Amino acid sequence: MTEVSCRPVVPDDAAVITQLFGANSVCRGCWCMHWRVEKGGKTWNASWGEPNRRAFLKLLKQGSVQGALAFAEEKPVGWCNFGPRADFPRLKRSRVLAYEAAPDTWSINCFFIAAGWRKRGIAGALLKSAMMTAFECGARVLEAYPTPQKPGQNLVAPFAWTGTRALFEKAGFKPSAENERVWVKKKRAK
Repeated sequence: MTEVSCRPVVPDDAAVITQLFGANSVCRGCWCMHWRVEKGGKTWNASWGEPNRRAFLKLLKQGSVQGALAFAEEKPVGWCNFGPRADFPRLKRSRVLAYEAAPDTWSINCFFIAAGWRKRGIAGALLKSAMMTAFECGARVLEAYPTPQKPGQNLVAPFAWTGTRALFEKAGFKPSAENERVWVKKKRAK
């Protein structure tokens, strides 16, 4: 089995992320901006592709992007986006994910695993890295939005971009009392 290592993203990682996401980026133009662009519809369509790439790389260079990168065989193979909930204004507008977040809540909201590297535990390694970094940076509560799926249902990768219930359950997340679509994990007291 190939060894996988994970680390937090740094402002100088533009080339690494561009290599991982590819010429067309994740899902052909998202550049992990879905939750950062306040509105969907025309606003989202106008930002698709190159505008998202420029915006994401600018935020990265400014140190305003939190994320975890996974590496195997000396190349990037996975990404997990996370950060303070306030960094993702689209969450506030989502009716499906309506939820009264506690102060110091951070969001774990996107995964990308390169083709050929899926189903090898990389998402779990990324989630572990993201959780550790978020708690070290002051998060008291982590929230996630696992893709709903029926028992035994396999999800095609593009539909599992927010992670699966099994992934978060294994890491100790539980559905919130307010909204079963929002899963939470609290920082343990020392």
